[in-house]
Amino acid sequence: MTLDVLRNLPYDPVVVPGWIQSLAATGSAVASAVALVAVALATRQDAVRVGLLFAGVFGLLVTFDAGATLPAAAAVVGGGGLALLGGLGRPATYRRLRRSAIAAMLVVGIGLSLASTIGLAGPGYRGIGGAFALVGVTGIGIHMDGDWIALGVTALVFALVAFASATAPFVAGSALLVGFAVVDVPHLLVALAFGSASGAAFAGLRRRDYGLAVGAGLLVFAGIPATLPRAMAVVLGATLVLVPARRLLGEAHDGANGGRRSKEVRT
Repeated sequence: MTLDVLRNLPYDPVVVPGWIQSLAATGSAVASAVALVAVALATRQDAVRVGLLFAGVFGLLVTFDAGATLPAAAAVVGGGGLALLGGLGRPATYRRLRRSAIAAMLVVGIGLSLASTIGLAGPGYRGIGGAFALVGVTGIGIHMDGDWIALGVTALVFALVAFASATAPFVAGSALLVGFAVVDVPHLLVALAFGSASGAAFAGLRRRDYGLAVGAGLLVFAGIPATLPRAMAVVLGATLVLVPARRLLGEAHDGANGGRRSKEVRT
């Protein structure tokens, strides 16, 4: 992402050698795939394990064989949906219902964005998919749990992105397109999603919930899941954010503590 932005800067853009761009693109895809497989092997939840293995293995395969793009896209969407919705389980409580709704939004966003990119759907669906994905990312702000400092970070990031979009719309639009694959999506929705995810990441750091912090950070930097590497990063980030740590590690179910949330570990 950083190399793409530098290469597309107006007025004397930074010249980035082609081999570095290729290495960075391949490296990000491989890193996302390996991370998915690592989390799959670490979890005791069968649905999460199977879903993330499918997404990671097929996502890794496509980096070496472009002919596997279609099955890889299906594996990332289907595997991501299985990992997220299966990992969350039946939405027996309002909290689980909220998480399931956010997960569904992200899965639909990944599916529509990838379908448009690989030619299974019209180009207009990329913007629709991006909007679904950003609404899902905005939803993870529920994990701030009333942390006023995190809410302040959310407001600050929202204001910065909104200000840049209002004062320099062409520059901001180019940066969002190149760095985050944002196409045909209102910039205010982008600002809201970035702000919400940034606040959630900050809240995770404050209470040492590193799964939330890393997952929310991935959702910010992955942008719109219009390519397989971005989609894999979104699946990984959403799993870390939405699937409670106790369920992900197989230690206990949400109901074990009456649905209460610890400041240290999300239940």
